[in-house]
Amino acid sequence: MTMTIKKLLLLGGGPTNIGHENELDAAAYERLMAIKKTGTRVIYVDNNPFSFASEEVQPADVYVQEVNFQNVVNIIEKEKPDAIMPKIGGLNAMQVAWQLEESDVLTNNHIKLLGIRPIDLRKVLDNQKLRELLLETDEPIIASKIVADEDEAMDFVRDVGFPVIVKPLSASHDTSRFICNNTDELEDALEISFKRTYIKRVSIEQSIVGYKEIEMVAVRDENGNKLLISGLEDMDPIGIHSGDSIIFAPTQTLINQEYQTLRTATFRIMDAINITGTCHIQFAQSRTDSSYFITKVSPFFTRNSLLAAKSTGYPLSYVSTLLEMGYALPEVRLPEKYSKYLPFMEPTMDHVVVRIPLWPFRDIPDVDQHLNTLMKSVGSTIGVGRTVEEAIMKAMHSSQFSPRDILPSVSKVNDDDVINQLIHPLASRILILMEALRRGFSIDELSELTKIDRFYFYKMNQLLRAQDFVINNPLSPTAVEVGHKYGFGDGMLAELWNVNISTIERMNRNAKQRVTFKEIEPSAGEFIEATNVFYSSYELENESQPCSGKTALVIGRGGNQLGPNAAADYYTAQILNTTKKAGYQTIIMNTNPNAISLAPALSDKQYIEPIQLGNILNIINLENPDIIFLPGNRHYLSKKLKEFADLNIVVLPPDQKVAEYKQREATEAVDLFIDNDRILPITTISFYTRSHRTDLRYINDYQQPMSNWEKYEDGLIQTAIQQIDTRYWQGLVQVLFKKTDHNGYQFAGIRPIRITESAFLNKTTGVNWIDALVKKYLGVLDVDQLSEYYQLGQHQRYAVMEAVFPFRELQSNRKDGTSTQEVGASLSFKNVENALDLAEKNNV
Repeated sequence: MTMTIKKLLLLGGGPTNIGHENELDAAAYERLMAIKKTGTRVIYVDNNPFSFASEEVQPADVYVQEVNFQNVVNIIEKEKPDAIMPKIGGLNAMQVAWQLEESDVLTNNHIKLLGIRPIDLRKVLDNQKLRELLLETDEPIIASKIVADEDEAMDFVRDVGFPVIVKPLSASHDTSRFICNNTDELEDALEISFKRTYIKRVSIEQSIVGYKEIEMVAVRDENGNKLLISGLEDMDPIGIHSGDSIIFAPTQTLINQEYQTLRTATFRIMDAINITGTCHIQFAQSRTDSSYFITKVSPFFTRNSLLAAKSTGYPLSYVSTLLEMGYALPEVRLPEKYSKYLPFMEPTMDHVVVRIPLWPFRDIPDVDQHLNTLMKSVGSTIGVGRTVEEAIMKAMHSSQFSPRDILPSVSKVNDDDVINQLIHPLASRILILMEALRRGFSIDELSELTKIDRFYFYKMNQLLRAQDFVINNPLSPTAVEVGHKYGFGDGMLAELWNVNISTIERMNRNAKQRVTFKEIEPSAGEFIEATNVFYSSYELENESQPCSGKTALVIGRGGNQLGPNAAADYYTAQILNTTKKAGYQTIIMNTNPNAISLAPALSDKQYIEPIQLGNILNIINLENPDIIFLPGNRHYLSKKLKEFADLNIVVLPPDQKVAEYKQREATEAVDLFIDNDRILPITTISFYTRSHRTDLRYINDYQQPMSNWEKYEDGLIQTAIQQIDTRYWQGLVQVLFKKTDHNGYQFAGIRPIRITESAFLNKTTGVNWIDALVKKYLGVLDVDQLSEYYQLGQHQRYAVMEAVFPFRELQSNRKDGTSTQEVGASLSFKNVENALDLAEKNNV
């Protein structure tokens, strides 16, 4: 029975950071597509300047504020919504919802909490309540106890056995964890821990380090109908954070009985907490018997919820939204592309998806690179293939920093370091595992050292054998066929054999098996669907037909990394949106499972393929796009693509190498939009950093308009325009200035506006400048209309965007960050009359 909701408050996910990329914004965008079908008005709160979803809501209904208790209370008092939907905002939004319930805000304002009942929300967010609930439902949880002395600890061990984990209860947030395998180790750990504790109490718990980590993502309606979207299996054992693990979908090493047991447990837990919509549950599965433990219950949208949806092609966020609003599973109507598929059918897969994490250590080298229970990856990338081997190779191919078609090597690591890294894994884990196999370590030995299932070593061994065959048989048709079967793309074969990629393409024309594209959809080929999500494989039947009419190919950024990561994905989504509205069939190529640019409604076709030359050319050869957009500065890729004279390639923003600097320091800037000979002033900007640096590398924070804009803005704009030669500068351009000691401004240089600041301008000026830029390159921009619509006038407020850095989460000692180290940003507004100098205030 659906409820009548006229006004709905939707809580956003906030700035991106470690453990939270664009997945919440991507899911929110799909959620808004579903809500629109119901006619419900949405009030949206989020302070992420790179949120694409917030732009699908009427501007008057968007609150650019941090998602916290007091802000949400103020919005409730003003807007008086009928219901609140927190699950799409992740754990933070769920905690805010709990605070609203505990303080009677929801009850007093007659607001319905969607997705979970208030009484059940407390059971999930309070660890002790959750333990009690799981015990009531006979679900196994890890035994733990707070002990006051050694005798109590020994009594606990006699009950649960070794190994155990000992942790001091410390006021200084001591993160020490001691794994004890025998009495001697336990006595040592207790002695150290009691010295460090402040209340003479120590936590001791049963250790499940080394167990398999299995994850289940499911949905439930309020009538109790449930279905499993997908099981996921972490290759790495318990002890390494799931966010840092290589993950497979579907599960690979569970026998059917184990799988069904965990599926049943998932449904039982969802019933116990009365969840509606999506739920993500993590399990520790024994390697020696059928026993398991519940390790985490997340009744909200998570990173791996989206991975399950991407892997199966199931519209999880869309369906979950309608279930939370009171629809039963049989009542949900899917989008047209799911022509025969029904929302209450459990998805099945005829392919394998592998997710590999991406690391920040190149940009932040002072961080401990060992993998443990502290998450350190900043993003991930996926590979899709018909086989495990093919999917692993494509995921590895997609996860490298280099845009060239080569895989990094650890062949120079000595034997002692290899053994050490097998026991104490680093970020280069999979390369070390394969190198150990290459050096003759036995599979049994490696499985014992790493607690990784033998299955994966057999698969890696197959890849090594295939790679050796390819290397030892250069330019052989059989080697091409073997390479293709195991996921080696044409570009990789060309690099291995040191030939031009066109040589491999000529060989392909004579081969039996050509590159084909297979669809990712929830019925595994049972029905003819039109989800239009594809991956490549070398087979006989091609399921992707070229788009008709004008087509635009947009090449995504791939996995999330430090720098303009979330902003670049937002930028890519904007390019897709504009080209689609301009009448193009839009095609996106990307490998980031958390990308907003892969939201189904944004494109006509998606390719989950490594962002490498060979893979790009395969898609170009099939689709023959009229225009290709390459967002971001990827010099090698743009250079290689431009060697193909018949390709119409647009790099946005233009290559930063064209920037002209008189000096590498600035304090202010003028932002301009240039179309042929027309120069439109957008605004003025003040730069600032928390340490008052003026070095351009450290400028990550922006204030719009500039400080003292009433006095200096007009003059600075005129000076900026005089510096521009429109023969060389087009599109979004920034003229840099540095404040002098005499309250004047010295010209410092010219550069294309950065991706992050382009997003900032969209949010603060009321004009979508990325949209205008794309229209310019499509030849459909009406610059007269733009200049009439947007004219720089009096400023009513300051807008501030502050970079978010991952230093605290990574336990780095850094305080200041460069533009290559930012992980996200926050946006805030303040009325001009209430601010003497907001930039100076934020420097405090």
